[in-house]
Amino acid sequence: MRRLPLSAYDELRLQFLRETERTLAYALAHPEEFPRIPAVEVGKGRFSRAFAEQFWADVLTS
Repeated sequence: MRRLPLSAYDELRLQFLRETERTLAYALAHPEEFPRIPAVEVGKGRFSRAFAEQFWADVLTS
């Protein structure tokens, strides 16, 4: 059975999937190296705007 050649889009898609897979596998193996994103149930609690701005500033610059 012959495989059809992959289009440029398919090649790029596979590359993205492989990179995502490696990143997720690494993150699961080394959770201490990644920021914990706090989760709050919808409708429960509130973060202040200042807290949210500082949190995302820290995450996006690290």
